[in-house]
Amino acid sequence: MRRVLLASAVVAVVVLVLAGAMYAIRARITQPPPAQSDAPGQPPMAGMPADSMPAKPGEPAATPRGDVTIDPRRQQLIGVRTAPVMHEPMQHMLRTVGVVRYNETSLADINLRLEGWIRDLYVDYTGQPIQKGQPLFTLYSPDLLATQHEYLLALKTRDQVQTSVIADARERAEQIVAAARQRLVLWNLPGEEIQALEEKRQAPDVVTFRSPVSGFVIEKQALQGMHVMPGQMLYKVANLSTVWVEADVYEQEMGLARVGQRATVTLDAYPGESFDGRAIYIYPFVEENTRTVKVRFQFANPRERLKPGMYANVEMQGRGAMGLTVPSNAVLDSGTEQVVFVAQGDGYFVPRPVKIGRRLGQRIEIAEGLKEDEQVATGATFFLDSESQLRAGLQNYEAPQAGPAAPGAGAAALDITFRSQPDPPRTGETLFEVAVKDAKGQLVTDADVSVQLFMPAMPTMNMPAMRNEAKLPHAGAGVYRGPGQVMMAGRWDVTVTVSKGGQPLGRKQFAVAAR
Repeated sequence: MRRVLLASAVVAVVVLVLAGAMYAIRARITQPPPAQSDAPGQPPMAGMPADSMPAKPGEPAATPRGDVTIDPRRQQLIGVRTAPVMHEPMQHMLRTVGVVRYNETSLADINLRLEGWIRDLYVDYTGQPIQKGQPLFTLYSPDLLATQHEYLLALKTRDQVQTSVIADARERAEQIVAAARQRLVLWNLPGEEIQALEEKRQAPDVVTFRSPVSGFVIEKQALQGMHVMPGQMLYKVANLSTVWVEADVYEQEMGLARVGQRATVTLDAYPGESFDGRAIYIYPFVEENTRTVKVRFQFANPRERLKPGMYANVEMQGRGAMGLTVPSNAVLDSGTEQVVFVAQGDGYFVPRPVKIGRRLGQRIEIAEGLKEDEQVATGATFFLDSESQLRAGLQNYEAPQAGPAAPGAGAAALDITFRSQPDPPRTGETLFEVAVKDAKGQLVTDADVSVQLFMPAMPTMNMPAMRNEAKLPHAGAGVYRGPGQVMMAGRWDVTVTVSKGGQPLGRKQFAVAAR
């Protein structure tokens, strides 16, 4: 039922706004156009509201809006609330989703620098944990076997010339031994294998190769009996003591991220637990398809609980200075303009254009247009905006003037002024005062003066049109003064009528905003 009433109210607002616009257009068509001046610096044409002035070239025209007044009871019914403009730190919790990745600096490719055949395979499946120095496989290599024999021969020759009296012979033998040993070292023959070769003085048919790093095998090409070539990848090993998390940060939030910033991740695999790390790199480009930038975080992973490929929820505290903020539902954003309704007290709301900055969760930064501690409407702003535009539509044209007075009555010659006490008037009984002069400036002391107050209907508030009238007695010196009743706060159209003997002498309209 509430949805039906809401839809009916919206339709009513649209119909009234359109009707007001059509009435204004018709009124302007039937009236002669006012004189215009092309001279620079001239004021706007008389009778044209500031909101209806044409926009500058290249700028969209602002939607005309008027002030709105709602009594406390109706505010409660439609859910209008207010909140202060706050000056607070612009800290923003940046939340995004990332994926756990290998630490690329800890990846290792295990290969050989010589040709041969794998005879015994010790690390034989993907995912197997290995330690540095752990045997991987044995290799038979004719080239390696020949080099070992050369090394043994060099050792034997060196031993034979140790007692030689020729110094050059001893030095030459040492050089040959060093060259043969260097060839074995360059082929990555383990140091313990070289030492065993020197001690036993016998070259084995196969040599055991060991892992140069610790980690987990993430790729394996080695097979038993496989013929391998120099540079061929046999194992790829990853050390998971530290891992990376790469997260996508939207383009508009990039100003909140920086290298060195602390971050926390949570994973669905470990409910209630969090892991602390820091940002170590921000990619230098934007992904065109998603309009995001990747930010890389590094996390310690001593127990290997963070496994590459896991999804991670990333949170980091964004940096920011002090600034003015309001609740996000206080801002009406049409894309071309942003408006808030500032509460002036006594149910009086004034539309005000603002410039917004960053969105900080449930709050929005206000870059321009508001001051600290001002009160803004935060609830039912759609209804306030609808009523505001309706008010502006009604204010953009004048009510039909009364017909001309009887000939000789001098209807156009009267000078009529109006004011209230207090000014502006407040709800309840208010003192009205009207001063009347004729065309010669003489005081008119024997007329009948009435003041009529009119407020148009407000469909969105379910309020009918209101009308009230007061007769003012002559108080002396051409001034007519008397009490009148202002039924509610808001904008009232005031019509002052001066007559004598039942014949109208003059009429003038005013507008007042009751508080």
